[in-house]
Amino acid sequence: MDTVEIAAGRFQLRPCQAVDADWIFRACQDPAIQRWTRVPTPYRLDDAVAYATEYVEESWKSGRAAPFGVFDAVSGEGLGTVGLVSMDLPEGLAEVGYWAAPWARRRGVATASTLAVARWAFGALGVARLCWLAEVGNDGSRAVAERAGFTVEGVLRDRIRRRDGSRADAWIGSLLPSDL
Repeated sequence: MDTVEIAAGRFQLRPCQAVDADWIFRACQDPAIQRWTRVPTPYRLDDAVAYATEYVEESWKSGRAAPFGVFDAVSGEGLGTVGLVSMDLPEGLAEVGYWAAPWARRRGVATASTLAVARWAFGALGVARLCWLAEVGNDGSRAVAERAGFTVEGVLRDRIRRRDGSRADAWIGSLLPSDL
């Protein structure tokens, strides 16, 4: 799949590159990002470089995921990431994931970028159902999903495997083209 860039008002979405590794590294030192996402712990600069180059390139090339960095449209400052994962385009299905850097929170970054990716997925990719999952208790992620229009459908028991091997319940939600 070819990479794309998405203009989202105050924000610009584009695939991350090696030059983005420094701000990704700084953001991923945040305890909340380490708690609620699957980033390696401890998170090293090498992890950020691998994400911004190898993971991003392979994801787009394979068509299994479409990761974007989220940037301030004026300054170019890195603010977070958003993307589609678990893409099954023949079935019209994908899952959305996101995080906002600590310095970018409470500015609408995650909500606006999630909506921009959803519109792109529905329009350009023909996705019929966009899914959102988060560990029960990740209230920030749930608030973003609800502000973006997702319907929280329930709880999937023991859906998430934590780093320590224990299991956790997950909220599941969906967004349909008709919801926008």
